[in-house]
Amino acid sequence: MSQVVIGTAGHIDHGKTALVKALTGTNTDRLAEEQARGMTIDLGFAFLTENITIIDVPGHEKFIRNMVSGVSTIQIGLFVIAADDGVMPQTIEHLQILSLLQIPQGVIALTKTDLADEEWTDLVEEDIHQLCKGTFLENAPIVRTSTANGRGIEELRKILLEQAEKVHEKNDRGFFRLQIDRSFIKTGFGTVVTGTVISGELKKGDEIQILPAEKIGRVRGLQSHEKLVDSVKLGDRAAVNIAGLDKKDLWRGAELISNGWLKPTLQIIAHISMIPKTKWIIKSKQRVRIYIGTQELLGRVFLIKKSLKEGESGNALIQFELPAVVAMDDRFVIRSYSPLNTIGGGIVLDTDLKGTVKSQKLWTKDLAIEPEKRYLQFINREINNPNTLDEWCKIFHTSNQTLKSIIIKNKLLTTKGKPLIYSSENLEESKVIIIKILEEFYKNNPYQKSMKGEELKEKSNFNSNWFEFVLSDLISKEEVKQIQAGYALANYGIELYGKDQQKAEIIEKLIGSFDYEPITINLLAEESELPTKKVLELLHVLKGQEKVIDIAEGMWAGRLQIEEMKKKLKQYFAKSDKLSVVQFKDITGLTRKSVIPLLEYFDRKKITMRDGNERLKGEAL
Repeated sequence: MSQVVIGTAGHIDHGKTALVKALTGTNTDRLAEEQARGMTIDLGFAFLTENITIIDVPGHEKFIRNMVSGVSTIQIGLFVIAADDGVMPQTIEHLQILSLLQIPQGVIALTKTDLADEEWTDLVEEDIHQLCKGTFLENAPIVRTSTANGRGIEELRKILLEQAEKVHEKNDRGFFRLQIDRSFIKTGFGTVVTGTVISGELKKGDEIQILPAEKIGRVRGLQSHEKLVDSVKLGDRAAVNIAGLDKKDLWRGAELISNGWLKPTLQIIAHISMIPKTKWIIKSKQRVRIYIGTQELLGRVFLIKKSLKEGESGNALIQFELPAVVAMDDRFVIRSYSPLNTIGGGIVLDTDLKGTVKSQKLWTKDLAIEPEKRYLQFINREINNPNTLDEWCKIFHTSNQTLKSIIIKNKLLTTKGKPLIYSSENLEESKVIIIKILEEFYKNNPYQKSMKGEELKEKSNFNSNWFEFVLSDLISKEEVKQIQAGYALANYGIELYGKDQQKAEIIEKLIGSFDYEPITINLLAEESELPTKKVLELLHVLKGQEKVIDIAEGMWAGRLQIEEMKKKLKQYFAKSDKLSVVQFKDITGLTRKSVIPLLEYFDRKKITMRDGNERLKGEAL
């Protein structure tokens, strides 16, 4: 059987600690003050069996924070009500807390039956049935007990063992997590912390991150159920001896976390539910106390609606006054700031808010409570920057296995190489974005053949891997074509109209009039009386129409003239093996100033091949 944690709950002086001692033989009131005052102040721990821990929590209203710390990780609630007192204020509040934290199973112990007659006890039991109606304890077994005469103790032990066998193993999030409920210095060992492992596994010698301090320590030693062990796992009660850290970083409320999985946050989105019959109303911007795991935090609630009252629920943004350590889908309890009353609870929906205040408000309003729907909302939101499976696991604070099942169920897809998760809708929307950017580019630059890849990526705001994937899909579907370092719409063709057509013809004629001699852009601008920028724009159009060629930086020639020179070179090499600069000048009738750029152009095109100061026939000739 996996490790099981049982937690007591109930009003002060209803016999919780005495009942735990009767079941386990352990007095969980370890503090001198607790023993002197006869009341539990802090958490106490005892072991029913090697696999079952009982956490004894205080019942006094002043120590509700300690109570919540104790029950936040339990699987079975041992709900204690004294027969002589019956249902009391903390009885009701503790039941509300157990219900808000969605404790799955419970057993009710009716204690001190030696102090009440059977008729009175029957009435108390009827009150209990009424109290628990509609809660997780509605059908829970009720055991009448007395630690004074031993009544019902063995029956209760048997029922607890049966309940423990029915406990479903918690879902492992895929990383180690322990919320610290005790921290102390042990002579000869140093700092020791205790808590229940709520996810993952930790081994002796491992490095571990401490939050919110954001420091790294090393595990010197481990204990579970008062035995030295080499590792602890999900469900274990653990004592961790940590080296390399001060006790001030390891207070109750801090967490031990696998490095890189969580980070402190000052705000979250959560779904809040108000308890029934509360007189409290939460208004937007109201200051409240939040209990998450073993943390007590002060924060303000920013509601989508004006207020929340008894039995109502809704999404809200919560801003903390100090950094909090929370994971998606953590449950928490809300108490009023003053006076202290439990008024509601909630579940964490997002721990890393993005965007503007307006977009955060819309995101808060629309975010789903059910994890699977919410995860899909996140995936669909990241249309520009899809994440890998491992990255999404860290965003959702969930295991690889859990997320894979959601991906398969919802027919999500993965890219090759770095496997980005996306939906078919993601891809289609991204393709539309790229096409619209190209259309806008051509609208502003009608005579440019293609848009530079870097510019297109920057405007799309896609990450590199997604950008390449979307473009490859567009190219494979023949919607976009790649032109050297740029991209163009496959069906886009440059056409000149009206005056621009006339200007292009002037430029083409000017280039042709220079015969074999290349002409510079500046000279073309001067001769045509057109702006240099316009000349360059029209030259690129003519180049796309294969009418002109840029042979060097700022130098252009007509394609027909270049083809004629190639023929002359072919004829020359049919008779000679080598060509000098002087011989090329004789062939073309050009000056050295024009000959050198032309020969270098022919070298690049492999029409000629340089050999010292001479040229040989190139493989392309």
